[in-house]
Amino acid sequence: MKIDGVKPNVVNFYKKNTVKAEVKATKAPKDTISLSAEGKSLSALALGGKSVNSSEKIAAIKNKVNNGTYNMDSKLVAKRIIDNMKGRDI
Repeated sequence: MKIDGVKPNVVNFYKKNTVKAEVKATKAPKDTISLSAEGKSLSALALGGKSVNSSEKIAAIKNKVNNGTYNMDSKLVAKRIIDNMKGRDI
């Protein structure tokens, strides 16, 4: 029996039969959020049924602060700070 060793063509035979798997990257669709017209109209209403216009309210507070006429009850502010620290958020 004559053994010459492994010939290069035998190794090439195994290399040719290997299947290369191609990995294709797919992008996942992005999540989107949208509000319906009814939802948008509800955001303008307060619990009491009165309409709330935030921009007018903010402008009024800014004017009071600039004029020096905006006053807050210090006891109420202190109570809310303590409630917040104790985890009793309102």
